[in-house]
Amino acid sequence: MANSHPDRDDVQDEPTSGDDTQAPPTGDDAHAQDGPTGEEDAQAAPTSLSRRSFAKALGAAAVFGAGSSVVGSASAVSDLDAALSPDGEVTLDPGEYDWDGSGFDIGSGDALVGGGEPGDVVLNLEGGTMDGGVEGRLENVVVRGANPESKSGLDVHPGATVDGFVWPEGGQQSEDRAMYSPNGGDERLTIRNSAWAWMANNGAYIDKPATTMENCAAVNNNIANVRVGHSDGTSEDETTYIRNTLVAVTEEVASDDTNSANARGIRLREPGNLVIENCWFVYLDVPGTADLVELHDGAAGSTVTIRDCVFYNDSDGDLVRDKSGGEMDVTIENCTVAGSGSTNVEPDYEGSGVEEVDEVSVPLPSEVTGYAAADEIEGVGEGVGPWDGEASAPSSSGDDELDHTIVLHASPDNDAAGDVTFTVDGDVEFAAEAEPDTDTIVENDDGTVTATSVALEPDALDSYHYAGGVVDYSVPEGVTVDVAVDGNTTTFGELVGDDQQSDDGGDASGSTDTLEVVSNQAGDLDYEFVVDGSVELHETSEQITAGHGDSIEESGDGTVTVTGFTGNDGYGDAYLVDGEVVSFTWQPEDYDFEVRWNGEVVDPTALTEDASSDDGSSDDGSSDADSSGDGSSDADSSDDGSSDGSSDDGSSDGSSDGSADDGSSDDGSSGDGGTDELPHLVTVDGGDAYDVTAYTFTVSGDVARDADLSSTTEDGSTWDRVEDFARDGKVIGLVGSGVDAFRFSGGVTELTVEGDATVTVERDA
Repeated sequence: MANSHPDRDDVQDEPTSGDDTQAPPTGDDAHAQDGPTGEEDAQAAPTSLSRRSFAKALGAAAVFGAGSSVVGSASAVSDLDAALSPDGEVTLDPGEYDWDGSGFDIGSGDALVGGGEPGDVVLNLEGGTMDGGVEGRLENVVVRGANPESKSGLDVHPGATVDGFVWPEGGQQSEDRAMYSPNGGDERLTIRNSAWAWMANNGAYIDKPATTMENCAAVNNNIANVRVGHSDGTSEDETTYIRNTLVAVTEEVASDDTNSANARGIRLREPGNLVIENCWFVYLDVPGTADLVELHDGAAGSTVTIRDCVFYNDSDGDLVRDKSGGEMDVTIENCTVAGSGSTNVEPDYEGSGVEEVDEVSVPLPSEVTGYAAADEIEGVGEGVGPWDGEASAPSSSGDDELDHTIVLHASPDNDAAGDVTFTVDGDVEFAAEAEPDTDTIVENDDGTVTATSVALEPDALDSYHYAGGVVDYSVPEGVTVDVAVDGNTTTFGELVGDDQQSDDGGDASGSTDTLEVVSNQAGDLDYEFVVDGSVELHETSEQITAGHGDSIEESGDGTVTVTGFTGNDGYGDAYLVDGEVVSFTWQPEDYDFEVRWNGEVVDPTALTEDASSDDGSSDDGSSDADSSGDGSSDADSSDDGSSDGSSDDGSSDGSSDGSADDGSSDDGSSGDGGTDELPHLVTVDGGDAYDVTAYTFTVSGDVARDADLSSTTEDGSTWDRVEDFARDGKVIGLVGSGVDAFRFSGGVTELTVEGDATVTVERDA
């Protein structure tokens, strides 16, 4: 891929520290020059399949081959040229390679992965300039040697992932950057476990796509160590996240004839939402420093949240400068600052702000990124500034007291987004997938706290940590939301001690039931059932959807009659039932089919007697029907649709502490738990992720957590300590750096993944 960076002889920018008339201007801001200058100008932004869309595609298929996984296979090579332009995923053998700087060309869907442990693949830059493009994935590559020629930089596109790119010497020539985003778009750019230093013209120049940056180190880069924003096709409503990242200026940075030394930390240059959390800023008293966080006037209208960060400042630069004249919404909370320099925060803000302390502890770049080579950046090391080699960041305010985690999953069948609220008699804070710039947490006059997932889209997930118990909730009419507390699937109604509807009439407790009629053979099946209540046509998958020749007729006596037909193995119809099923008949009598009530296989004749009874269960809690023509079934499930492996009190009891009680079985199973009865396996592997993945899946049979294959990390976050259980075949879970594994029977009918965990579904595993 040709190098396509903008020219730098553009309009000069003003300095940002000290007297604005004294420092020479910099040159990085003219947007007429901000796009690529070569043939790629006219090309559309590349697209790729995101982790979530891939998972949703799997869920829609509902049929999985053995060992199917989100992660594909890879080939290993020792040919550097082949690795730099991979076709598919290519692993470069561990070792050191002489490199002339000829560009990376990693297309969408392709990957270059350095083999071995972190840092085992080293490219020694001996000529040319470090450049190229990444639309797919670049992983575990260390570049050594300063850039011989200008202008360096990887073009990183929306949808790309850079995971483990370390360049200690960096680009010290004119116009050099480590990374540059030539375009924006709908897909997210991800940069992790990486380090860059000594760039003369921005470290990471990525102010077009929405970006997630985690576990990175940006040291001694001019103009901006990290420059972000949303433009060139990226919605301003998107959010860029910078987490667990070290930003430092410890020596006078490299500059050239177009740029003076004027080194900002994180610079928001274009409008958007920005969250900076659990980061470290180190600015020493050296020439050429600027503000540690700069909010540029070109980003007016943005929303900025800075939380749980450590500042060490010996310079004159502001901790946070707002050049927009107050045209931004800024929140700063639970941050600390030490050092002899400025502690000024210019913008008005909400939150607890920045506390001045005598000393702070800051990790070395290697401890942040996981790469020993990152400590070879000139200007860092023990004895420099605050470094003592021990990583430490302030803990989230109140985190130890917020001992419950609630996950909300909006049904994919919802027609529209809705504001979903819940109120607790304790404290609440945002957790994974909640959006602090959109969602809200409000303290009420009576001492309770209300959290609102604003415009929760169909099939979206939000989560919160909280203390106390859930005392109230509200769900809009026509919106269905599934709920899990501490991994136990429950309902809002149970949490507050009843099954009432929300204040504005919404069915928050999920009182409607799902009935599916699914064929197990070829040929036509005709069926009819009567409900004392109401019925709606429904769809649970691409193969199970009502409406083609199916009809619902009101009888005038409060009942409705559903007449339908289906055929072909694995296909069927689905309905939402509000009321009791009073009869169910079918022809031919010996037809092989299943009737599923809330995902559980039931005897349709037993369903008419028990499945819709007041307590939702049959006398003995089980059925021996096999759904054959004689009406019998061997499915060992309770008539209320819940699997029979869970103990009677394994769900939330609606007590005031808001958590499900501890009566569930030891392994959290909701089915029989045996491998023979639950032959298939779902694994959600968070790997070494800093962030959390929220997920949910539903099976047509039983499901049980596999305790032997599941694991959590001892020092993990709150979500790593959350167990994940099922109800009615549905699991709602969170995974951080651990592994969640489940065994199940039947098929997967729905699957939603928000995050970067690897999801594997294996049949007969």
